[in-house]
This record gives sequence, C-alpha cells and structure tokens, in this order.
Amino acid sequence: MTITTLEQELNKLTHIARDLGYTINKPTLFVDPVFGNKIGYYSHGKNTINIHDHFVENAEETEVMNTLIHELAHAVAEQNNTNTDKNGKIKHVWHGDAWKEAMAKLGGNSERYHVGTYHKPEHVKKTMAELYAIQPKHPANRWEQGTYKQWLSRGYHVIKGQKGQFAVWEFVGEEYETGKDGETSNWGRASAVYFNNDQVEVNEIKQNA
Repeated sequence: MTITTLEQELNKLTHIARDLGYTINKPTLFVDPVFGNKIGYYSHGKNTINIHDHFVENAEETEVMNTLIHELAHAVAEQNNTNTDKNGKIKHVWHGDAWKEAMAKLGGNSERYHVGTYHKPEHVKKTMAELYAIQPKHPANRWEQGTYKQWLSRGYHVIKGQKGQFAVWEFVGEEYETGKDGETSNWGRASAVYFNNDQVEVNEIKQNA
C-alpha cells in the first residue's frame, strides 16, 4: 500500500467516525521506521499516528488497514472520553471499552496486537557511515525537532556548530501502558539533546565516519 492511499483511507475513516457521531480531530499520519516491537502507535499529546514504513510497503492490505483503524480508534476513544482521576488528570483510555467500541464501529477486528502474516524485520544497528548515507524521504520541516541520531535516520545531519536543547523529563503514572489493559507504570527519568529542523541539512555520505 502506498502512503498516498493510506492517507486517503485515513480521510475516509475520519469521515465515517464523524458520521457515527464521534467528534474527531483527524490525526496527522507519519509512515516512518518504528523501533521496538510495535508496527504502529497513536501519540495522545501530538495527535499523530505513526506506522512502520516496511509494514505499509510489504504487509497485506487488510493488515495495514486494520492497523490504521486500530490507531484511529485510539484517537476517537481519547478525544471522546475525558474522564479524570481524583487529581483532575485525564485518564487515558488505552485498550479499554471505549477503544474496543470505536474499533468495532470502524470495522476493525478489535485485536489488541497485530495477528497477521507480516513479521517485522529485526532492527539492526547502523554504523555512523550507514546513518550518514541515508537520504531523506520527506522535507525536514515535517518534524519540529529530533535527537542527533533521529535526524540521521531521517536523512539529515546536524549542522556543525549548532547547539542542541537539553531536555529532562519524568515518566509518570498514567503515562505508559503496561502489559495489562488499563494499568500504567512510572518509568522514572530520562533525558536527551534535541535539535530543531532549522539546525539540520541533508546527509552526505562520509567516507570515514
């Protein structure tokens, strides 16, 4: 399936969701490498759907469509259910009843995990030379920011002399889902240095990187 076709299907599904009575702000679709075990995910805060590019290009169309419906159902469920905890913080729906209902109404099979024939290739760590050889598929302004290696994997490198922004954040309760539906975990602290899209340029192959 092509990215253009997938975007068209997302538009159709968004209209269907609205016809079903849901209020939905259509998520932005990204088709890029997705690291780890997942082949796709919905980002609550950014309202984006990210689906692994190899999956889109190689899986059966029915599998890709079900994954798109799966992630859009997260957007529908999150945007139409604003329950809060005792501290007034919004409680994420995850794969609970609201998600299952949206998934079914949109025509998905309501399986939490991908169960098709597609097998995601094992992630192989690239050398710096291999990273610098990657050419961009999209303009840099598609992303607001990224780490040094994230930009390399997108086909860009940080311009020499640029200073990044050091960020530290905490993974707090209700931020990430555990293996059991509805349960979340506190993952502690993490940090990274980010560079904006005006601080990068297209990769050039480095001979001795």
